[in-house]
Amino acid sequence: CPGLYSWLSLADSSIRSLGTRDDLMLGFITREVTAMRTFAVKGLFAIAVVSLAFPAAVFAVDESTQVTQVELTYGQVSGVELDNDVAVFRGIPFAAPPVGDLRWKAPQPPIPWQGVRVADTFGPTCMQRGRALMSEDCLYLNVWTRADSNDDNLPVMVWIHGGGWTSGASSNGTYDGSAFAEKGVVLVSVNYRMSAFGFMAHPALSAESDRGVSGNYGILDHVAALEWVRDNIGGFGGDPDNVTIFGESAGGASIYALLATPLAEGLFQRAISESTWITPTNVTHLKNSVGFVDGAEEQGLRAIAAKFSELGTTVSGDAADEMRALSAADVMSLRFSVSLAEDGYVIPESPGEIFSGGSQNIVPLLAGVNDGEGLFFVRPNSTFSTVAEQRATRLEEWGTQGSGLAEHYLADSDEDVFTSEVDYNTDLWFARPNREILDAMANTSANSFMYVFTRNIRDPNERAPHAMELRYVFNTLPESASQVDKDVADLISDYWVQFATTGNPNREGLPYWPAYTSETRQHQIIGAEVGQGSNFRQQELDELDRYFEATYQQARRSAR
Repeated sequence: CPGLYSWLSLADSSIRSLGTRDDLMLGFITREVTAMRTFAVKGLFAIAVVSLAFPAAVFAVDESTQVTQVELTYGQVSGVELDNDVAVFRGIPFAAPPVGDLRWKAPQPPIPWQGVRVADTFGPTCMQRGRALMSEDCLYLNVWTRADSNDDNLPVMVWIHGGGWTSGASSNGTYDGSAFAEKGVVLVSVNYRMSAFGFMAHPALSAESDRGVSGNYGILDHVAALEWVRDNIGGFGGDPDNVTIFGESAGGASIYALLATPLAEGLFQRAISESTWITPTNVTHLKNSVGFVDGAEEQGLRAIAAKFSELGTTVSGDAADEMRALSAADVMSLRFSVSLAEDGYVIPESPGEIFSGGSQNIVPLLAGVNDGEGLFFVRPNSTFSTVAEQRATRLEEWGTQGSGLAEHYLADSDEDVFTSEVDYNTDLWFARPNREILDAMANTSANSFMYVFTRNIRDPNERAPHAMELRYVFNTLPESASQVDKDVADLISDYWVQFATTGNPNREGLPYWPAYTSETRQHQIIGAEVGQGSNFRQQELDELDRYFEATYQQARRSAR
């Protein structure tokens, strides 16, 4: 196994050197590497001693090798010392492999191990299309720290990657935690189940559950990772009572869910949501339609029925068992759309009701959007050619409930169609839910702060598209970046670190950032120029809120 893992580590390094543009556009490698990793993982688990238990985490350094070792609740790990005095621990299991009978179950505790686990290689990525070295056995996390001992009590930041809840991995080079560690943060990045593996709801799965629910497994993975942080991060010099969760896009949607779920209460003390991705179709009810999309169980029923039909079989016994008998490739190929499910347990009410009622987890919140989010998704050659074409399609989509949107999102001329579609995508998917959580927190005792990011490294004269802020936040810009871009990266990461440390991004030496209130809705403009604004796209977002609420209310009346 050690020799095989060395080979796999070399393969991982080669893959990472290729780079990726974004989690939505990932690379390719041969099936043999995936097969070898699966063999290695199975081999290690086969020799695990399940009954072993370890005491609380202890931080130690092996002076002879300069390799940091930490004793965890389920075993001991050694990390890798980097040139900048940062130690990194890659591929630490925070839950048991969710395979076999544990597929579509809440995450279980990790399998204990004997000896020192060498945490020098990222764990497999979770199942997704077009990704190398992926596996259902993927619940691993990584830690970067510059602590000298476990008494340092450094602020902790837990990163949840984006990718539409269908792609992405904590091993993406953009998310390297070294720069955060150099600024005094213990940085944790986590994998979680995605696609049907992470969000499948089905009546058969609900029936076998003690709580009568299914779906939301990816969110439960987040909770398990935060429990691991609570129990173990002290061994890396982190303060378990000062944890900031942060994520972008689908990771921001996960922050949205963690703010809403009572299961995460007390597991984090601050939250940062970048480009919160909540759309008309990725939040629903477990059993009922919400107006935009069918209930989660109904979606799962259709997907599984279609797959069995494609395979030329039908359910003849226990449906849950037969679903788990499907190969990972079959599950990956399901025609399935991910959605967060209001199930009365993980998400006890609709998120809108949770936030409007003030029953969310109340913590300081920093949240914002890029000013040109939609530029990532809307292409000039793939949108409507004329205003007439745009009008016909959008009015049919909106129906009578959304007729008021026409004033804000239909172009005045054919030349303006592209810009109006970019704005519509930006507001619908990101700006509206961003304002929702900020308004909710602003009505509590916790401080809130909003930003609008405006820098585009590819074209400084263009607005910032979706995901553009990531390399600035993690300070992982290319060496060739301009000094302006490096200064923006240093500023935004300083803001994030200061917020994680105190719950307020302001400190001496940084441009003042006003707090967000539901009355003024002030925000910080972060880019080549730094300043303040207020009421970001207020009229457009007001109309979107009205449209969403009218659609939800109509669906609730129909469900009675």
